[in-house]
Amino acid sequence: MPFYGSYQHSLDEKGRVAVPARFRDNLLGGVVTRGPDFALVMYPPTYWQRLTEQRAYSDLADPDYRQYLFHLFGQSQQINWDAQGRILLSPQLREHAELRRDVVFVGMNEVVEVFSQEHFDQRAQRLDPAVWERVRARAAEVAGTGAASSSGQESPA
Repeated sequence: MPFYGSYQHSLDEKGRVAVPARFRDNLLGGVVTRGPDFALVMYPPTYWQRLTEQRAYSDLADPDYRQYLFHLFGQSQQINWDAQGRILLSPQLREHAELRRDVVFVGMNEVVEVFSQEHFDQRAQRLDPAVWERVRARAAEVAGTGAASSSGQESPA
């Protein structure tokens, strides 16, 4: 089931935040870890399993790749919640995403990204139509569907 939509919840003083109910079933037992910029990424168990199989460690690997693995795996935690549906985020994860009070969960198809309200607002700015078209065309190319004209149904957010 794809994840979609944005949901705002509040972080409590202990670092707990309620996971949106519509995301819970598919995320339970998955992993939350540091993402790019000021985001956290919540991976469902099956996606995380595929990801770990594709991200082999090697002490001979490029230092940037090892640094990527350090952030991806070294700061991760399993997704579990209490009876109220709240996950306790580690201090390291909260600090990375600069989570203080208002937290926004954003469905991103196969994963969920987690932002502070401030970083969500920055990301939610209108997307330049030229960037939208370039990314949409590239996504269509990768998917093997070809790059259809942008005069179709999609439009920038």
